Amino acid sequence: MLDIQTGATAPQSSPTSPIEFLTIQLMPLAEGGISASLRATTFDETDFELLDQDIANVRLNTLDELMALIRTHVRIGTLSQ
Repeated sequence: MLDIQTGATAPQSSPTSPIEFLTIQLMPLAEGGISASLRATTFDETDFELLDQDIANVRLNTLDELMALIRTHVRIGTLSQ
């Protein structure tokens, strides 16, 4: 599960860097269906570089399946104050 906290930076004790970008790539397939890829980009504060992490790479038949994939792998919430 990719957990994104809007308007927040990761706590110092967090094992992962804060998410900078979530990329969704879609490609129609010749035999039908859609190839979908979810990728998160984080910033490594030690080496000052962007790091990509593959979240999911799947073949889908409908956009409803894409929405289900996003709901399964991505949670976007607000920081508890």
